Amino acid sequence: MDNSPARSSSIDWPVIKRMLQSGTQIDVQFNETEQPISYAVVMTLESPVVFCRAIDKVDPSAIEKNASPMVFIPTVRDLCSLRMAIKGWAEGGRYLALSPLENVVFLGHRRSIRIKTPENISYRVQFEGRSNIYKGIAVQDISRGGLGLLVYAASPIQEDIQARLEITLPRSNKQISAIGSVSHCIPHGNLPRMYRIGIQFTRISPHDKQTIAMYIDQHLNGPQRVKKA
Repeated sequence: MDNSPARSSSIDWPVIKRMLQSGTQIDVQFNETEQPISYAVVMTLESPVVFCRAIDKVDPSAIEKNASPMVFIPTVRDLCSLRMAIKGWAEGGRYLALSPLENVVFLGHRRSIRIKTPENISYRVQFEGRSNIYKGIAVQDISRGGLGLLVYAASPIQEDIQARLEITLPRSNKQISAIGSVSHCIPHGNLPRMYRIGIQFTRISPHDKQTIAMYIDQHLNGPQRVKKA
């Protein structure tokens, strides 16, 4: 591997290094048309280089010398991203040496913001222990931490049940996949077998969180009504 340091003198490497401690999981997106691949940090050097090992299966054809993938880092503060250069790789991309090209960009404290949207968000959800796949009646609200659904079901969905979700946001061809936990299930109005279900995400990629955050930002800059969760 080529572990030469990044050339930019403006990189705040000490800050980035603290985020990339050994064992930290990061998502590396090699190009905008492919889903990110999860890696685990192996070690960071004093020079601006981090070594990581793939958790997901890697397609070697997606990796190019001198490429600059986007790296997503979940932190205790919030999600952040930065552009990195591939300094080298081994075993078909299973191991990468990355060097930052820019400083991290924080999305801000958006996990508490939830929007109500009149648009139809397409979704499919399957609850643990149920064979049915429920398709989008409506998404009442959405945040980076979860969403509220209207679901037509024969009986209530128990709290803490695991749910597998596929979500497509309006005007976007990108599908978001997530696993969540049912936080509540209450009857909706006087409609028989219609339930308002809250789902909190328990597993979702940093990239998909960013996609939701960008969607929320579009509404915050428009006439949508916003509330704090």
